[in-house]
Amino acid sequence: MNKNKAINAFKNIGGLMILVLLNTPCSAASNSDLSLHWDWMISAESVQSRNSPFIPPQPDSRQTIDGLLEVEVGYKQWLGLISLKTTDLYSETQGDASSTNQNILSSNDLNNDPSAEFIIRELYWQGGFSLANEALGEQYIDVTLGKIRLDWGVGYGYRPLDIIKPYRRNPIGIVAEEGAGVVALSVFDATGEWTLLYTDSSWTSQSLNDLEQQSQQQGVGVRHYGMQGEQEYQWLAYYDDVRHGLIGGSVVSVLDLAWEFHGSATYQHQSLGYELPNSSQQPVVLGEQGNAFQTLLGLTWANEVGNSIILEYWYDSRSWSSSQWQQAIDTTTSLNKIATPSTNSAQAGTSQNTALSASYAQGFQLSNIVQHNVMLHWSLNSTAWSQWGWSQKINWIQHVTPTFDLLYSPQDNGIIATQWLNYEWIDTGSASLDLELAARFLTGKSNSAYANLPDKHMILLNLKGRF
Repeated sequence: MNKNKAINAFKNIGGLMILVLLNTPCSAASNSDLSLHWDWMISAESVQSRNSPFIPPQPDSRQTIDGLLEVEVGYKQWLGLISLKTTDLYSETQGDASSTNQNILSSNDLNNDPSAEFIIRELYWQGGFSLANEALGEQYIDVTLGKIRLDWGVGYGYRPLDIIKPYRRNPIGIVAEEGAGVVALSVFDATGEWTLLYTDSSWTSQSLNDLEQQSQQQGVGVRHYGMQGEQEYQWLAYYDDVRHGLIGGSVVSVLDLAWEFHGSATYQHQSLGYELPNSSQQPVVLGEQGNAFQTLLGLTWANEVGNSIILEYWYDSRSWSSSQWQQAIDTTTSLNKIATPSTNSAQAGTSQNTALSASYAQGFQLSNIVQHNVMLHWSLNSTAWSQWGWSQKINWIQHVTPTFDLLYSPQDNGIIATQWLNYEWIDTGSASLDLELAARFLTGKSNSAYANLPDKHMILLNLKGRF
């Protein structure tokens, strides 16, 4: 490890912690209308790369340290979530890229300088007014106005009903998701909640890929949410300038004390996706692909000990099928077999083939990489350790929460396995400090989409707190 880089990394981390300490919410005590809740996270990540046909050769591994400081602000009827996201407080790459490609940067050139980003994730006003008429009597209408996240989806691994902005499910590192511009009017009656809304998903300050940029939409819609006994349901209809019409619904049913069923589905009139070319000398391009359908079915089981198991299946017609992924792998493998020539004109041809191969990697940017997905999730509540004799004698294990996810692609036998171990170090009620070890492995059959992702595995040590 480079000594100067290590010193700079600790200086950056120290500066971040000083910023935390200087901004403790002492002003909240002087104004009862103002509330401040601070969260922070430091994440050290080590990523092992693999040779993928879709991208140029990469260094064998890279190590980074990132940070996040955010404050949740409440003032009267205003609510906000503001973040300072720092990237590459420390950055190091190890192992040289393939020397056969002269256009690849050296290991030292790949080390990035620290950067910081100020993000207003949410900032909105919530209020209401009364409206009286002879038919319905006096009716109170809730109003939401501003930038806010709308999480309507049900499910653990995927949520088809997050239609305004799709959010990353179960990330292992630092993620700062942003809301959308929203104007919403809601009323309640005997059947549940009715919402009329307008949204604009372009209210974002972070960089986006081509698909995310082209998917930014403005639209109007109506949503109904209700409960009947042990069941809750919702349906919605939405029209925007990208999908030109979408309908969806979900149901959650508690079967008994241990079992729960959940499901959701959406249909949209138009969709965007990456189209495979007819010729290997043409790149993958983003275009309209007609109607699309997404659905999810899931079961949850929990027991008194503290075990929780979720089994889900979902389908996304916008993703590439196994035959399309096989075509992409075969095409890029053929393009990469061209030897590096010595003439300038031939070098230009090789660069073109590299760019063509890289265009196929855009398939990894879809909401779901493959069409058919099966997810198995298990977690154990930390209170469970007190129920077994062998673990009652180990004090530190009483604060450990293990979690395991297995994502399986049944069409091509790809696997993504993720493990979290969370240790609750401090919890005073008003402040907390957790230490988390996370690891994700992307593997499976050699010709599966997951086994051809550029990252082979990643291991993270996360330190996060709240005060």
